[in-house]
Amino acid sequence: MQKKTLNNNVEMPVIMMGTSICDQKGSFRTLHRKMADMLSYAVQHGVIGIDTARDYSNEAMLGNIFKDLIHSHVVKREDLFITTKVGNGQQRVGNMDEQISISLKSLNIDYVDLWLLHWPLPDYYIDNWNQLCKIYKSGKVRAIGIANCRERHIVELEKAGVEMMPHVIQVEYHPFRTIPKMRDMCNERNIQLEAYSSNCLMLPFVRDNPTLINIAEKYCKSVTQVIMRWHVQQGVIPIFSSMNPTHIQSNIDVFDFELSEKDMDAIFALNIDYKFHPESLNCPGF
Repeated sequence: MQKKTLNNNVEMPVIMMGTSICDQKGSFRTLHRKMADMLSYAVQHGVIGIDTARDYSNEAMLGNIFKDLIHSHVVKREDLFITTKVGNGQQRVGNMDEQISISLKSLNIDYVDLWLLHWPLPDYYIDNWNQLCKIYKSGKVRAIGIANCRERHIVELEKAGVEMMPHVIQVEYHPFRTIPKMRDMCNERNIQLEAYSSNCLMLPFVRDNPTLINIAEKYCKSVTQVIMRWHVQQGVIPIFSSMNPTHIQSNIDVFDFELSEKDMDAIFALNIDYKFHPESLNCPGF
């Protein structure tokens, strides 16, 4: 898997795989088996970036799987890039050093590659961000950032005079929500932009979009692959989620073609600022 270098010289995979999908109905044993099979397949086929969060309630499950993969020599710990996040409930408690210890123990690892505040929770996130900066310097995490923020939150961090700015910002980003102001702000500050819901969950209006279909046919690729290539080519790191081996392979099979400038612009032109995850449902007072 190709990598990008963050502003602190840490290398991050250019494509990440999300794990919130294991927060689905079913017995723990069934979910564990499915997730173990998925991660084993993904890692053996080049996926080394794994994204999770405390609020996905799967850190312990993933920790057992990571332990098995590493002990069985399927992958080395240093070859994985593991992201987790601090949820709103943990932010209200406020002891970030305790929170990272809990995540490290659950994940069966000695350090996290990227640790994010899951939301810029009003009245809490600046103080907690300052704590993340201290923990980053301790070596327990290799990079820090914030998910689900807006431009104003970056400005507020700057006004607060924080010790360091985020290495990564993770937001909902796809062809139908291109947030140009946020993208420009991150580029100006050398902050890596990371996209969740990177293919807009392949909703019908995405899957059946004539522009995307025509571009996909032009390159003999799927619509999903065109979207993933669009992300990678502009320097944004997309997160995909799947438990289907064929889909996993398809999501990372995007390095053998290049979209023309005209096609890139045509995809950018699809922007309608569509947001699948409204902040009002996830972050009170946002």
